[in-house]
Amino acid sequence: MGIDQADIASLSCLRHASRLLGQHPAFWGRYFKGPGNTSRIQYQARAENSFFYSNYIRVLPIARQTNEVSGTEREGFMAGQRNAAAILAAFGAMHLSNMSDGICVFLDVENNPTLSKEYYTGWAAGLVLGGQSSMIDFGDEIRLLRIDPNTHVRFLPCVYAHHNARATWRALGKAIDDGAECYGSWVVYMDADRFPIWPWRAEFTSPEMPPTVPVVACQRILDHVEDGQSIDFNLANPSHHSWLLPRLVLPAP
Repeated sequence: MGIDQADIASLSCLRHASRLLGQHPAFWGRYFKGPGNTSRIQYQARAENSFFYSNYIRVLPIARQTNEVSGTEREGFMAGQRNAAAILAAFGAMHLSNMSDGICVFLDVENNPTLSKEYYTGWAAGLVLGGQSSMIDFGDEIRLLRIDPNTHVRFLPCVYAHHNARATWRALGKAIDDGAECYGSWVVYMDADRFPIWPWRAEFTSPEMPPTVPVVACQRILDHVEDGQSIDFNLANPSHHSWLLPRLVLPAP
């Protein structure tokens, strides 16, 4: 089980989440957009790396440019590069390169706009290529710098979306048919703020989803508020739990 939120991780949030789950969360979803972004919504490595390491909680990276996901292949590619650069900047290329199984990165797709085939194709390609380059972001100007050729970071493109987002899943299926990679999905299936959030149920999936993409996690409760903090609660698919966790990031000490 895990949580996600759009704020800097804190001990008070961990206490609330652990009480409601009956255990420490195994993973914690946080947003990544581009390097140098100082918004509390985005992951802040200086404030959060030591927190996650000391509490042995893995970070689930969420690629956040939600309003752009219906865009062009070029827009998707550039966004994927920015997302990769943000994750590299947060955790370090050398540390991530030791994760030989790869790092799952979930593209955030909400109900509006829906995902386009072209955007996903570009995003997945840009993200993967970003594992071989570091990026400095100067607003609209992007300059790519090569990482040491012996350092290889393997990013695994994945998707977050509502289980019944037909247009998004169809677009993803078409992108996969044309050669794009997608290693897993994290679906929204709300349960009206009711605990416990288990067990896993077959209806967390949808016939619209591409059959080659496993559903590795489900977001069961959204925007639960404790002491002014909004927390989402997630359940890992027990059939894929042992696959997912090693592909999420435990920051270096």
